[in-house]
Amino acid sequence: MKKYNKVLVLTAHPDDLELSCGGTVKKFVDQGTTVVNLILCGDVPHARWVEEASAVLGYSPIIFNYRDHHPTSQVVEDIEYKLKMSTYDLIITHWSEDWHQDHRFCHEIANTLRRKQPIDVWYMNAYPYCHKYKSFERNIYVDISDQVEDKVDAIECYRNVPIVWAGYTTYMSKLNGAFVGVEDAEVFKVDTLLYS
Repeated sequence: MKKYNKVLVLTAHPDDLELSCGGTVKKFVDQGTTVVNLILCGDVPHARWVEEASAVLGYSPIIFNYRDHHPTSQVVEDIEYKLKMSTYDLIITHWSEDWHQDHRFCHEIANTLRRKQPIDVWYMNAYPYCHKYKSFERNIYVDISDQVEDKVDAIECYRNVPIVWAGYTTYMSKLNGAFVGVEDAEVFKVDTLLYS
C-alpha cells in the first residue's frame, strides 16, 4: 500500500468512518500515518460517542455542524481556515451516488477542497447505503485482516447503530477479501492516485 503521511477522512456523521473504513483507518494509524476525521454534520445525538470510537481506532476527530443547505463556498472556507489542506496527501470521503443527502454533500465538499493541491482521493463504500450504488468500481482493496476486530469494537461504541450492522460489515469485509485472497478487506474507488 502506498505510504501516506496525513489522511483526511471527510464524513457526514459520527459512525460513518467506523462503518465504512474503520479497518483501513486503523491500519493507517498502525503504520504511523496521522488520520483526521472531519465530521461535517456532527449536530447529532450520537456525536457523544466519537471520543470513545476514535480512541479505539486512533484518529483525531474534528466536528462541524453543517448540513447540505449551507453554501458550499462557506463550508469550504471554514474547513480551509481550520485545516492546512496542503499537509494532507489523501482524502477519503463518500461516493456521489450515496442516497443520503449529507453524504452527497461531503462528496461535493471533498472535491472542492482538492482543487488547490495535488492530493489522492478515495471514495468509500459506505455501509448500508452502498447497496444502491450503480457505478462504484472497487479498485482499491485494503487488507484489514489484522484490524477487523478493532473496527467492530469501534462500531460497537455507537449505541445508536443496530448491533447487527457490525456483523454485516464483517460479512462484507470477508466477501471483499475473498476477491483478493485475504481474510478481510475494505474497498474503495480511487479517483486520483499520484506517484512522484
